[in-house]
Amino acid sequence: MLPVKRFLIPVALFQLIFLNAETIDEVTVIGSYLESTEIDLSPVTIIDKDMIEDINISSIAEISKYISSSSGSHFQANTLGGVDQGMASITLRGLDHASTLVLINSKRHTFAGTPSNQGEGYIDVNIIPEIALDRVELLKEGATSLYGSDAVAGVINFSLIRKADGLNLDFSYQDTDNYDQSEYNFGALYGWTSKNFDFVAGFNHLDRSPLSAAEIPGIAELALSGLGKTFRVLQDTTVNSGIYTGSYSKGDLIPDPNCEENGGVLSGGRCRFLYGNRFNVVNDETHNKLYFSATSETTEVFLNSSLILSRVEVNDNPQSPSYPALPFLGRPIQASQAGNPFGVPVLWFGRPLGSEFPSPLSPKDIFQYHWSNQIIFNLNDSSDLEISVTNSMHSNDHSRPDIIDSRFLDAINGKGGSSGNEFWNIFDSQNLSSDLIDYVRGYEQSEKEASLDVLDVIYTSSINAFEFAIGAQYAKESLEINYNEISRVEFDQNGKLLKTADLFFLGGGKNVDSSRSKQAIFFEANQSISEFTDLRFAARYEEVKNDSSFDPKISIRHRLSNNVLLRASSSTAFAMPSMAQMYSSEINLGSVRDTGNVFVRQAQLGNPDLKPATSDNQNFGLIYKANNFDLAVDYWTIDYQNRVEIEDAQAMLNQDPNGSSITRTESGDLIGVTTQYFNEDQTDLKGIDLSVNSIFNFKNLGELSLNLEATHLIEFMTPELQNQSQRSSMINRVGKFNYDSPTHALPRNRVNLFINWYVDGYEHVLNTRYIDSYKTRRSINSLAQSLGYDNAIDSFLVFDWCLKSSTQGEERIFGGSIEVGFCVINLSDEKPPRLYDAPDFSFDTRVHDPRGRIFQISFNYRI
Repeated sequence: MLPVKRFLIPVALFQLIFLNAETIDEVTVIGSYLESTEIDLSPVTIIDKDMIEDINISSIAEISKYISSSSGSHFQANTLGGVDQGMASITLRGLDHASTLVLINSKRHTFAGTPSNQGEGYIDVNIIPEIALDRVELLKEGATSLYGSDAVAGVINFSLIRKADGLNLDFSYQDTDNYDQSEYNFGALYGWTSKNFDFVAGFNHLDRSPLSAAEIPGIAELALSGLGKTFRVLQDTTVNSGIYTGSYSKGDLIPDPNCEENGGVLSGGRCRFLYGNRFNVVNDETHNKLYFSATSETTEVFLNSSLILSRVEVNDNPQSPSYPALPFLGRPIQASQAGNPFGVPVLWFGRPLGSEFPSPLSPKDIFQYHWSNQIIFNLNDSSDLEISVTNSMHSNDHSRPDIIDSRFLDAINGKGGSSGNEFWNIFDSQNLSSDLIDYVRGYEQSEKEASLDVLDVIYTSSINAFEFAIGAQYAKESLEINYNEISRVEFDQNGKLLKTADLFFLGGGKNVDSSRSKQAIFFEANQSISEFTDLRFAARYEEVKNDSSFDPKISIRHRLSNNVLLRASSSTAFAMPSMAQMYSSEINLGSVRDTGNVFVRQAQLGNPDLKPATSDNQNFGLIYKANNFDLAVDYWTIDYQNRVEIEDAQAMLNQDPNGSSITRTESGDLIGVTTQYFNEDQTDLKGIDLSVNSIFNFKNLGELSLNLEATHLIEFMTPELQNQSQRSSMINRVGKFNYDSPTHALPRNRVNLFINWYVDGYEHVLNTRYIDSYKTRRSINSLAQSLGYDNAIDSFLVFDWCLKSSTQGEERIFGGSIEVGFCVINLSDEKPPRLYDAPDFSFDTRVHDPRGRIFQISFNYRI
């Protein structure tokens, strides 16, 4: 339910006006509060509605595949890690998600209370209703001086439709060529005018069917766990009957004799479990979104109220039949327990429910809303006063299956089941009753809710040719996390566990109820200092609890000739650690590469002492404009200090396999790694952006438009060891997979080319996407080498082709116009480049789409 008090101020604003006069327009330019500021003063890219329709995305996050400056976005789920399936993000420059500010109609939206598996807080862009999206504005430089915290790498603003006339119906269906996975998307938008108000109402529905990893040959072949079903005898023994008949010496490993018959994999003397094929590459999801906007414009007042409601349901999300029995890696099975046939204590390397059992589901229910209310008073010919109130909320309810440790102990001692006398035989699982399985099975359940309330006041004016804006902002954000009792944990002030989750594998987390507020004042001015030179200055002071930041920015544009412009900017920026990074502590399922290549518990401890991250940003650009031809080249740098990161579990393990944060059994088996959020010393970035736009008119052969966007990463320097207690030399992460760092893969070059040819009522669309090759520094094990893996991840070149036709002129159908389209996405059926990332999937989930060729049909009707 939306809190009633959050509605009071917006409703009061709505009642202030009901005027009847000539209207004035509200003008928004990203990167400035001043209406006359030209867009080429800053490196801005606009993706308009026509282009959005031409790239044929089924969900908003997929737009990141067509943004060359975007790297590391969550445009698809990684079902093997984290609990943020069903959520999505877009990030710029390859930095963490918190370094890219996402706005909706130029207003802030709350961070999710659920961080990524890398511990990054982010804004879930799945709230955006695709049918109502008018354009996407990308500001590719720091903008803290105007927008505040998080605008380090840049700003992404989703501008939604506020005026529409009539009905717009949109339907699309897509199906993979090689697999049984499909999606259909329906959208409806209706706009009307009544009593001086423009109303817009919209609805989006996406139905996405699942794609199991088992359907794609080889994509999960390395997702192999050594904890299938194997035993180590702790004394010499002889078994005279049964499937374990034989003589064994102390320390012998004994795999399940029926391993392969039960679906396991015999390798290296162990019965292993191929868990990767149990997970989806694409989950079964249902997205429903509602949008409503009311706008009134007069000569004296502009008023808008807009509301977005979004619900994403992850319906399946299959998991392993059960996770590994980590407590038993150091807890011997006694001779009298669990049907032990060996007559001596043994260690168990396995899981209660293995390959022969079906996969349980881990559904998610994600709800968001964004309610923004804006009023602009036209005080005189040169002055406006804007007051806006924005409320937003994100909640994520999740449930993950696991085995209840205390109940399983009862079961192996013959005290299990509803009757209290059933017995669990871990050595022969053929006769387990459904009642006994239900008795030991539990769930890690959590409710994570984050909210944000923002009040903005902005005054803009001009004196002669001097334009300026003065503003203030107050914001309050809250975070509430609640776990069920069996998965709730407690830590002392030193991070030591006081209460553990009563679960085999999933570690749960602690309950959180925290809030914080911030205040800011800011100033912007624009002045033409000569006929050829424009200067813009902005500054912002922001205070959050005991931290504060003052961030100035200066931008200059100089015209060398009628065709050539130079632009430059210098600024500072900062990013506050998210509430989740400061206050939540969770224990996640995650993979690290040890001798056994297993998934282990990774504790991620919040750190309330985190400092804001700060950066120095520079941009130098050249723009050339001629008839139907535009070219822009920008060289940019970001010097980032105190970037908030989670200690990298893999780097810690590589540095000291037996360190204080590493948990192993007495026999040396890895079962857990404890990490904490910290401020990284320094991250230095350098790169070049290229943009080319051209239009060619071939008269009878129609018109062809060309748009090329490219990004070249020069440097992404971070400390080689990601650990707050030890430092090392800087390493350039560009061109690497970066498995041993919280930074993801960073291909050096990304290029997107968009070609549209309009002729005889048809539109031919060819979109080209190129991602450079990169490498991993991991040592390739013998199994992977035998399967053909190496350290190279090949380049990825993909072509998308569409043919669209629409009714022209007098060709009206039922009073409206119709456009139909047929598209082939990934025309040449390129497979995702192979990646050695055992025990995870064998492709890069943050870079490549594994679905191959996709056919799509679309239908649009407007009246």
